[in-house]
Amino acid sequence: MKRSWPRSLAAAGGACLCLVVATATTGCSTTSEKPISGSAVGPSVRARSQIVEDLYDTEFVTPDLGWAVGVFGSVYRTDDGGRHWKMQPTPTTEHLFSVVFTDERTGWACGRQGVVLHTEDGGGAWTLQQSGTDKHLFAIEFAGVSNGWAVGDWGVRIQTSDGGRTWQDRSLAEDKILYDVDFADRDTGWIVGEFGTILYTADGGHNWVPQSAGTDKTFFGVAPASPDRVFIVGIDGLLLRTVDRGATWQLKHGQVAATGVEQMGFLDVLQNPGFYDVEVRGAHGAVVGDIGSVMITEDGGETWTDSPLPPDRRLQWIRGVSLPSAGRGMIVGAAGLTFAIEGRKLRFSQEPPA
Repeated sequence: MKRSWPRSLAAAGGACLCLVVATATTGCSTTSEKPISGSAVGPSVRARSQIVEDLYDTEFVTPDLGWAVGVFGSVYRTDDGGRHWKMQPTPTTEHLFSVVFTDERTGWACGRQGVVLHTEDGGGAWTLQQSGTDKHLFAIEFAGVSNGWAVGDWGVRIQTSDGGRTWQDRSLAEDKILYDVDFADRDTGWIVGEFGTILYTADGGHNWVPQSAGTDKTFFGVAPASPDRVFIVGIDGLLLRTVDRGATWQLKHGQVAATGVEQMGFLDVLQNPGFYDVEVRGAHGAVVGDIGSVMITEDGGETWTDSPLPPDRRLQWIRGVSLPSAGRGMIVGAAGLTFAIEGRKLRFSQEPPA
């Protein structure tokens, strides 16, 4: 599930890739707002695409049925594994950063200015819910059709126990951007954010306990593969794993020490682009990020191998990944990017527009 952000991606000493690759739009920004278009692609690529909007998240409930959300309130649905996408009308023009479905009909999306959308018919109709906040919401997660959480800017954290008919403010007292929330089951979940923030709950969110991975770098995504085995990704190519519910964390990629751009070589920055989303299902998993970065695991996250996008898409950022079944999934990103995951292979999913 995951996102674009209104404040700088460079936090806690992280290197912002756009400072190095200045001519490429990689989704990184040193201004107060991320560029609306990440279109470092040529006309021939666009001619093959059904979608041109930047996409920030995707959710598939089967290998064929899924949704993608992005700029200006855009929601797309596919019923054939991403070959064809149909735009669904929504009552907002705010950017949507995250989407979650609990079954083939029931879903939510969230975004800028505290927008929360809900559907009960697979996206045929999306309605606004009253979130109670005007702060940007970067991630939304439901453990069942009733219990949900959304997190975002300025430490905002809202919770519902009635499917979003009402939302309660559970925000942090301090100003920390919270980028992602995910639950392994009804009780066990994690929230991650800037300054190395990791929050853990074992009681469905009644209590959240801070955890430490030994770094102050920003985390953008979290994915529990089980209540014990959890993965976190973040700035500077960070990929961490725990197998004991966060009591200890092991580094799988990147480095936890904060390093400024002036201390890093050009190749160092390119080899450690920011990672924004991660998902692991069984033995199979994927991590996505800047400059077309994709890493795949087929052994449950023990080892990861690069599976970069083809050259004509290499400079595009990727924001979201969904794996509805082992070895099959979808990634989405800049300028309508949708690539199907088939084992270790990536395939541009869209049929050419008629």
